[in-house]
Amino acid sequence: MTVLGPVPPAYRTQEWMDHATQVLAYRVTYGITDQAVALGAAPDEYVPRRTEWHRELVKNLRGW
Repeated sequence: MTVLGPVPPAYRTQEWMDHATQVLAYRVTYGITDQAVALGAAPDEYVPRRTEWHRELVKNLRGW
């Protein structure tokens, strides 16, 4: 996942904001500083909370 894209039309803005907030929280929690890839690289090893959160975000962001 590289970008979230532009803010969508008003009827989907809240959903977009929810996803953007989750991406920001993930980036802050795991110290992601990559300027091009929103989630940074996938975790190298399975760490339950981080790996599952990353997978969920990737799945949720595919439509954006």
